[in-house]
Amino acid sequence: MRFGIGTIHTNLQCMAAGAMLIALGAAPAHAEPECADEVRALMQGSSPGETAVKSRSTTTMAGGHTMVNLGLSDGKNHLTMDENGSPVSLFREDRFYTTADKGETWTLVQTYSPEVMAQSRDGLASQAEKATNITCTYGVNLDGRTANHFTVDYAIYNTGTPVHSEYWVDPESGFAWKARTVSDPGGNEIVIEQVSEPAPGESPPDPDN
Repeated sequence: MRFGIGTIHTNLQCMAAGAMLIALGAAPAHAEPECADEVRALMQGSSPGETAVKSRSTTTMAGGHTMVNLGLSDGKNHLTMDENGSPVSLFREDRFYTTADKGETWTLVQTYSPEVMAQSRDGLASQAEKATNITCTYGVNLDGRTANHFTVDYAIYNTGTPVHSEYWVDPESGFAWKARTVSDPGGNEIVIEQVSEPAPGESPPDPDN
């Protein structure tokens, strides 16, 4: 999954995942530096191809409240939709938009300066570089397809919030079919599980055209 500019994320069932790997007899985990570069690229939203990506993200908050969002990204532009597929917001290059009529019209909320955009990219790169506990387990089963399973711990660059992420990646294409992220800001655990699929021929809307 190409997870947006750093976008990229999901978490539910760590123990179950571990048990599954044992049962499948997956190849043993490999620690840094063997797989570190690939994991750090995933953390920054780097994509092995140019195809757009559709995603479904389920966020579980402390207390059990859940929220579902759909997404469409081409790596540079990102459309967020509600659970029913109605557009909600759009990040296009350096501009952030919202819509009150399901994408019929868009309102420009903010334009980010080149300095802010560069600061964000640099922050994500630093966040990835400082990541720890990177492991890769090759040849696991993900819903009937073979995948490589990566894990990593890091801190959000501008808040210091600790995060544990997992990725299930296609061994041939490098496409991340699934991601799982657990963060714990101030003792309120947030779990995000995202599943993705290629969306060739699709792209986020352009309000200017």
